[in-house]
Amino acid sequence: MKAVYVTALLALTALSTTIVCGQGGGRFRKMIEARRAEQQQSPAGTREIDVNGVKRSYILHLPSGYKKGSSLPLVIAFHGGGGNAQNMVRMSGFSEKADKENFVVAYPNGAGRMGNALLTFNAVGCCAFTMRNNVDDAAFISKLIDSLVAEYGVDRSRVYLTGFSNGAMISSYLAAKLSDKIAAAAPVSGSIFASSPRPAGKVAILLIHGTSDTAVPYDGGMSQRAQIEPAQSEPYKSVKDGAAYWSKNSGCRSVPEKSVKGNITTEKYVGCAPQSDVEVILIKGGLHAWPGGNKGRDEADEPSKDLNATDVIWDFFKQHHK
Repeated sequence: MKAVYVTALLALTALSTTIVCGQGGGRFRKMIEARRAEQQQSPAGTREIDVNGVKRSYILHLPSGYKKGSSLPLVIAFHGGGGNAQNMVRMSGFSEKADKENFVVAYPNGAGRMGNALLTFNAVGCCAFTMRNNVDDAAFISKLIDSLVAEYGVDRSRVYLTGFSNGAMISSYLAAKLSDKIAAAAPVSGSIFASSPRPAGKVAILLIHGTSDTAVPYDGGMSQRAQIEPAQSEPYKSVKDGAAYWSKNSGCRSVPEKSVKGNITTEKYVGCAPQSDVEVILIKGGLHAWPGGNKGRDEADEPSKDLNATDVIWDFFKQHHK
């Protein structure tokens, strides 16, 4: 099954109701059905968990050297809007990284009305089906963490969140809502919103964003892609707003220390509370893609070669614990 699309298909998620009801034309209907067929089968490793009477699913990857009872870190990696867990597996390469570094990875599936296709997460201001139906992704991930701690001995003090686009948004949202369970989070090409909840506790944060991203713009606002905008309920906050939101929560100084190397600008906030570092990595000219990873679909933005997000994120995560 070839690699499938990620965030650009937030558009199709937002439009799917009208299209299926016959208001969007045959061309769009055929496009959705083709994508649905590509994503419909659940890959090996897919598991289910009951969350308040609703079945939610995820892919679990145990590292190649896993031994029962091992107390290993857990990375939860969220796909972009319109994608699914298998898409995130392929795009990020986190399973290969887990085998090398010996940690567990869980890839949650979002929710939707079309089986295993066109899935999203509810990050308050985005996106589409889950946002409009007030899907409780916090309950899902909280229970998932508890389940993996109980069944696989995951180290409760080393649970980390990351994700792309809508997956980045939900990782930020859950870092705020579940801060008692999360040691660090690393959203890639995501955003917070004016309505994002105040963090319940301190969490280490790494933000990664391309300066030329038009799907989730660096400067915030509504998406510059007309297909994606209907999936939002409010404007994205800028990357600077996101950094301020987290640095204030960690008690950091308001002005970061900057360093530039080629197309990469790193902003590190200083004076933060222990184990609550805040860092921003900006990719000059970077687009809406997972840096150093694979494209979600043939027509998707080209990933930057200036940075391998998976390597950088894991280096950040392994420095932090609760």
